[in-house]
Amino acid sequence: MSHPKTCQECLDLLTDYVDGELPSDLQGRLEEHFGDCQPCEDFVATYRATSSVCRKVLARTMPESVAARLRSFLRSEIEKDKASGG
Repeated sequence: MSHPKTCQECLDLLTDYVDGELPSDLQGRLEEHFGDCQPCEDFVATYRATSSVCRKVLARTMPESVAARLRSFLRSEIEKDKASGG
């Protein structure tokens, strides 16, 4: 794989980078770019934080009372949509 030359090329590799799945030479080149490019560094930090929050949220179980209210609400909205011909 060739070395990334633009921010877009670096960001295209972001998932593999964050997951630690890049060859070490390519990882080093990305880190070099990120160190010299504040917008990319900010994007990587935001991506990591978002990914972490999503994993935490997905690991939680919705309380049954909330799930029941959500089901009821969704059924009501579906029925409204059907009644209005949508």
